Amino acid sequence: MEKPDRGLHHLLGIDSLTDRDIESLIERTLELSNGAPASSASVTTANLFFEPSTRTRVSFELAALRLGMRVINIELEKSSATKGESLEDTVATLAAMGVGCLVIRHPQTGRLQQLAENLHAPIRLLNAGDGQGEHPSQALLDAATLAADGLDWSQATIAIVGDIRHSRVAGSNLKLFDRLGAGRLRIAGPEEMLPDPPGIERVEVCHSIEAAVRDADVIMMLRVQRERMDRAGWPDPDQYHRRWGLNPAHLELARPGCRVMHPGPINRGMEIDGAVADSDQSLILDQVRMSVFARMAIFEWLH
Repeated sequence: MEKPDRGLHHLLGIDSLTDRDIESLIERTLELSNGAPASSASVTTANLFFEPSTRTRVSFELAALRLGMRVINIELEKSSATKGESLEDTVATLAAMGVGCLVIRHPQTGRLQQLAENLHAPIRLLNAGDGQGEHPSQALLDAATLAADGLDWSQATIAIVGDIRHSRVAGSNLKLFDRLGAGRLRIAGPEEMLPDPPGIERVEVCHSIEAAVRDADVIMMLRVQRERMDRAGWPDPDQYHRRWGLNPAHLELARPGCRVMHPGPINRGMEIDGAVADSDQSLILDQVRMSVFARMAIFEWLH
């Protein structure tokens, strides 16, 4: 994969990527998904997740193993973080041991950027989600999934529906889809779950799921991020589903063949109907499959 020679670099967010980076990463992801041979990397990578994860952590591990990398999964509750060690000292310690790449998920927005700015160790950082900030690898795999399905970006209407305010997936995807030239970008969700402002000037804010999905080519549903909300603000699942849950009737409002996406984990009967999640229009498992190839491409790009 072609990449600029700029020494040690990280994947922190979409804004840190050039247009050429984005093009190369998506292109390489598609090559790998179609059976292209992978590069080998004699590098040790560590996964350090301060929040729960199944898809992201496992796919990063599988991606590294397919490249021949050594993988260490750090159990947070058994790490020195429980003794008060700072993240900076943890990273410096791992780098001194020879770890070359660190995949981090952290509950604090902007923590990875802060860490990178103060980093003095020869280790690459990969943002696997920082609070309400960004999730760049998810956005890249989502874009690759849509590209593999033949989406015409310039003509596409993409709707992202749900808890936009607290979603790092929405943060990265809106930035990336905008960079890729998506024709129209829409967001929708309960008023208290909408960002203020949306962050990207041309994003259209809709106040009903029906308005958001009408004539859409892609509908991405997001779960309610209850872990980032006061419990008193948790919506009733049944009421939420009636107002904001994607059901088969909504797909009738979208364009024929509209793709349905969700970064997972999905809450059936809340933000999405099970019949929609399992339908022929659903790309949810395609996203999961593409996640390994996208993260392989990212590891190659980092090294």
